[in-house]
Amino acid sequence: MVSERTAMNVWINNPFDNLPGEGRRPQRYNLLCRALAKAGHRPIWWSSDFSHATKRPRALPPVYDAPEGFQVRLVPTHPYADNIGLRRVWSHRRYAAEWETLAREAVAHGELPPPDLVLTSWPPIETAAAARRMRETWGCRVVLDIMDAWPENFYRLIPGPRPLREALGPLLFAAPLRAARRACREADAVSAVGLTYLDLAARHGCRAPRHLCYHGIMRMNNGATRYALGEDEPLRLIYVGNMGRSYDLPTAVRAVRDLAAQGEPIRLDLAGTGPREPLLRREAAHSPAIHFHGYLSNEDMQQLLADSDLAIIPMFPDSRVAVPYKLADYTAAGLPMLCCLTGETQALIERYGAGSMYRAGDLPGLTRLLRDYLHRRTRLTREALASARLARENFMMDDIYPEFVRFLASL
Repeated sequence: MVSERTAMNVWINNPFDNLPGEGRRPQRYNLLCRALAKAGHRPIWWSSDFSHATKRPRALPPVYDAPEGFQVRLVPTHPYADNIGLRRVWSHRRYAAEWETLAREAVAHGELPPPDLVLTSWPPIETAAAARRMRETWGCRVVLDIMDAWPENFYRLIPGPRPLREALGPLLFAAPLRAARRACREADAVSAVGLTYLDLAARHGCRAPRHLCYHGIMRMNNGATRYALGEDEPLRLIYVGNMGRSYDLPTAVRAVRDLAAQGEPIRLDLAGTGPREPLLRREAAHSPAIHFHGYLSNEDMQQLLADSDLAIIPMFPDSRVAVPYKLADYTAAGLPMLCCLTGETQALIERYGAGSMYRAGDLPGLTRLLRDYLHRRTRLTREALASARLARENFMMDDIYPEFVRFLASL
């Protein structure tokens, strides 16, 4: 616990994570604010009045105190329907401008003291520039917390083969790339959810201190529910998250649908929503083996995870995601994983032996893997224990977030 003299006024800006009071799973910035408050600092979380997850306005007051000891302030935000598109980019631009206006007014009117440190997530892009302007005014430290490779993950929107997209991407996205390089060069520090993004920051010219903090988990199930799965019991496969273009969910739905039609005891639970849900429902073709649950409360999601046997991370490698929330959520439940996301996530799963890899779009390959799990149930036990160990050694919030707070305080 820091003294009053060394306690910091910390502003966190992230418009995407679940907020206190929504009944959803506490994510990165909620856990970071808790750790800051527990250490004696004074965190304020600036977020959006529009839910990125549900794509609906939030039913929360514009300013409120979370029971965990920090304040939440909501910024008016223009809605968008798709995670990848120009409307989201425009919404982020307006969000950053609104945030800066509200923040400066709050300080000018004596409602808030100036911040000592401002941490902005990346994305959105524009909040980093607003934080630098705040530094010019108030002398605060600025930290960039990289959650995603923006704008690089937009390269996949370019038609044509990957080598062409990689060649054209830096030209077509020159302006946001310049913003990314400047944000990394001019931050007082950079943190990230994966080593992949810390390396990206270094390539962008970052010479400031850097810190790795994976997504945190609050509790875990050691996989005991997988131990006694009988041969006649259905193998329960689960997916939790967005149903958007970054995910090869149609292949998973087809594989389970076809196996069930052949008499295999298998079930797929899909928790979440997104623009491709209607397509997935059509692919399911009213199969009794495939169940859509919508966007669940934290309690219901944890129960669904606990009832499952195997989880899927069906992300296309060109999404450039390093370590998704799913990996932490699944390992917290002690679930073996089927994954087509390469890079850092693949390295973690393979290092611990916590699941299997397949190629995105490879229906026969995924079907073979599922058959193997169906007919070698002891494999689930072994990989469930490995998944739980992966969680214990990398994602426990009581270990990684106090370390994150110490890094911020050292600045």
